[in-house]
Amino acid sequence: MRSSQSNIVFIALLLSALPALPACSQGPELDGAPLADGQELALGSVMKNGVALSVRTVNPAASERLTGREWARITERTSSYHWPEYTPSIRPSGENVQVNDPGLDEIHKFFTRPPTRPFVNVTQSETSIAAHGHDIVVAYNTSSGVEPVLVDNTIVLDPLFFSGFSTSNDGGVTWKSGFIPPLPGSTTTLGDPVVRVDRRGVFHFAGLAQDAEGRRAVQANRSTDGGRTWSEGALVAQDDGADKSWLAVGPDPVRRRRDNIYVTWTSLEPPEAPVRSELRFARSTDGGATWTSKVVFAPEANPDPTLPQDSIQFTNPVVDPYDGALYLPFLQFSGANADFIRMLVSRDAGETFEFVEFNLAGAPDPTLLPVVQPGERIDCGNDGGIRLAITDGPRRTGRRGLPTYVHASRLIVQPALAALRGVLYLTWSASTSETVGEAGSGSNVFLIRSDDRGGTWTPPIPVTSTAGENIHHVLPAVTIGNRQSDVHIVYYTQNRDRSIDVEMASSFEYGASFGDGDRQQVTDTSFRLSPTNIPLDVPVDDVFPTTNFDRVVRPCYNLGEYLDVTSERRKLHSAWGDLRNLIREPRHPENPISGEKHSQADVFFQTFRVR
Repeated sequence: MRSSQSNIVFIALLLSALPALPACSQGPELDGAPLADGQELALGSVMKNGVALSVRTVNPAASERLTGREWARITERTSSYHWPEYTPSIRPSGENVQVNDPGLDEIHKFFTRPPTRPFVNVTQSETSIAAHGHDIVVAYNTSSGVEPVLVDNTIVLDPLFFSGFSTSNDGGVTWKSGFIPPLPGSTTTLGDPVVRVDRRGVFHFAGLAQDAEGRRAVQANRSTDGGRTWSEGALVAQDDGADKSWLAVGPDPVRRRRDNIYVTWTSLEPPEAPVRSELRFARSTDGGATWTSKVVFAPEANPDPTLPQDSIQFTNPVVDPYDGALYLPFLQFSGANADFIRMLVSRDAGETFEFVEFNLAGAPDPTLLPVVQPGERIDCGNDGGIRLAITDGPRRTGRRGLPTYVHASRLIVQPALAALRGVLYLTWSASTSETVGEAGSGSNVFLIRSDDRGGTWTPPIPVTSTAGENIHHVLPAVTIGNRQSDVHIVYYTQNRDRSIDVEMASSFEYGASFGDGDRQQVTDTSFRLSPTNIPLDVPVDDVFPTTNFDRVVRPCYNLGEYLDVTSERRKLHSAWGDLRNLIREPRHPENPISGEKHSQADVFFQTFRVR
């Protein structure tokens, strides 16, 4: 018997051609149209040159209750290795390895009246990685934990485990996959996963969730056996506006033998001031069993649209393992082309925070690092919103004359930070254009460094360049190697032919330069974007229904919004969303791409040995 609260808070997918329903109401977003008189900007959107640009992250529809599935279903997959030719400084250890178990992917067909499209639940993306000795854990979004069920001629998602993991206990040779357990009494996890490990080898997870009453929340889990099994979720905070959570683990600055766990997220619907977003913070000092939380930063609107506004997103906390200092970079939006990276620092375990000053020449304030976000502004339909994205294939016309593409992957700027003994490396991706969303623009990755715990910073230097065969370098992640001077950055590259690879740029001189010899391919196979923005009808005014081929994932989500890299002793481990595997669509009269073959998103892994 289904719980009564499920009927109130969980979302059913009606038998129609509509794509997956959002997890939260998004309000009156105009998707490219100027705001009418008296009309409010939708929560989770910012105005850019008169266009409402969505900054929400992807979350699937909510679920009903669990029926007959174990919390962490595990299967085993083995891959073989061979040794490639030796390369200077860094040596790849074997081939790319797929870590998510393809046996968990499922295709669901239903015999209903009227007919409904099949569910092709095969998407894994947004990877996070942590390693401790031979134990390696990769967390990711996954649609394979979503179970569509037919109830009274209506499809409900029962359960909805959108947070997955894969674990290797032999250094990355073999992998087992499963789903992160939800909060007690809940059957829903909502992704945005992050995994980190403390000094004792305990792995910690944080992600978005729903509690037993169907309310939005942030949860944490822990594994004390090398990532094989996970505790049930612990409630970090209940927040109906929670979005884009992130996790950091590191020593307490005073009690040095204790590791603290920190979680940050964006609250897009704070009850105290529902027209703005807030940066929220939680801390656990007992290994993730209990949590305290608070608002760290609540920005106000500014009448000057070129200055920071009351919207923030994409936090990325990092702890320096030497002194326990907690650094918290994030993105704060403006109403103009350039947004701003900002960074808070706490030297007392999150009791107090202050802004780091970059003192960048030409910036409107010492704490602001201007960045024009990369990607083309495109129409991803009513359910996807207006997004910045990389694209592939023919250009079509969406609403209000905006371009739209069937093959697209949404882009963001989440500043990535690494810290060791007071040396900080901050990296991000930025457009080659001064105009946000400009068609034909490229993007590069940039880096700045501080040698004095954020007191002073070097000028930005380009890590990549669009002068060669590549047009985009996006979604970077960074780690420090065996020495403070060794910095390694991985990122997605879109080539001139629109294919995509993952690359790594390394510097062994404190990031002072990144020569051609310091870059190498991480992927051993290039791949193409999937059909994530399929029109279901011709655009009319503000109506443009589109669907991702994977119905429980919003349109224009494909690679996810981040990948990851970590350093462990003299090894580098990286994990990313990869589209090399192909799938053929089930033949069905309601499937707009019936019988077509296309790429699907899986998670791949690579180890490098550092000389």
